[in-house]
Amino acid sequence: GMTAQCARCHDHPTDPIPTTDYYRLAAALAGVHHGTPQDNPYTVVSKAPPPMHVYHRGDTTQPGKEVTPGGLTAVRSCSPDFDLSTGPGDLERRRKLAKWLTDPSNHLLARVIVNRIWHYHFGRGIVATPSDLGRSGGTPSHPELLDWLAVWFRDNGYSLKALHRLVVTSRTYRQASRSREPARKVDREARLLWRFPPKRLEAEAVRDAMLAVAGVLNPDRGGPGFVDTQEKYFNAGRYYVPIETEGPGFYRRTIYRFSPRGGRSALLDTFDCPDPSATAPRRHVTTTPLQALSLQNSRFVWRMADCFAQRLEKEAGPDQPGQIERAWLLAIGRLPSSAERAAAAAMVREHGLPALCRALFNSGEFTLIE
Repeated sequence: GMTAQCARCHDHPTDPIPTTDYYRLAAALAGVHHGTPQDNPYTVVSKAPPPMHVYHRGDTTQPGKEVTPGGLTAVRSCSPDFDLSTGPGDLERRRKLAKWLTDPSNHLLARVIVNRIWHYHFGRGIVATPSDLGRSGGTPSHPELLDWLAVWFRDNGYSLKALHRLVVTSRTYRQASRSREPARKVDREARLLWRFPPKRLEAEAVRDAMLAVAGVLNPDRGGPGFVDTQEKYFNAGRYYVPIETEGPGFYRRTIYRFSPRGGRSALLDTFDCPDPSATAPRRHVTTTPLQALSLQNSRFVWRMADCFAQRLEKEAGPDQPGQIERAWLLAIGRLPSSAERAAAAAMVREHGLPALCRALFNSGEFTLIE
């Protein structure tokens, strides 16, 4: 909820986080390491972590005083002391850290979580900076709502499912996204929530939506992911070259895509998929000509359009008006207007059914949540 990493070399310039607090938190996580595929997932060995020191200006060659595990003194509602010496193993340290985070008097965790959930559903959090609720972050648009949601979330046992249900069944979430000129003049970005703010699908959801509409989405859950890049080595360097992938194994949800730092996807990058080598609490949303060109010319989009056309021919038969109506229902969720029916029929006669499918993929109604 606050940018504590800035306190590694010096006291935080804006938030009340001294350097000692940074290393007290680091001491609570000392000894934690990434496992390897060969590690036995059922074996846990608790070891005494190495001592933690306050390093002068973050330089590990200049250790200062030794510190014990603890929380942030900036959270004044609960004690930052874990009452631990440097001796207890890493399991006890993590247990104390988890207990401090979920202490009923510690409102920071609940506020950060409910703000993130709000951000995911509405495209903007109550505080616009989801990873920073400190002094250097944004100011809440609805501070009383943030406090109420945090208390509600805490009192309901930190249940994420219950919080999601509360948000999506609220009148605010179920509003139409239709614009009203008087309100738009006062609040152009709808920060006051006078309507549901329209937002574009995330890059992964755009790909998944095309797979689902085309009728080829593989719903298998879990297991190894799919790889759409080929690893190459040249001059002691590692490179990833995109490869063409087809079939059920590659038509899984994009969350199962293996994402090496150097193996980017052109389609996903076009729709602002973040760099996998860094965390991205908030995605940038851009509107560029490349997005329309990708949805029109990408080989993946052409394959999905062909699969979509085959699905329409199978479900609606040879009847062209039936195919058009079914295409609108599957891709957009409504029936086409008379003008749209006429334009679609002309496109199908001249360019074929797959061309109409690509046009629907490229429509604003397909990629926008309204």
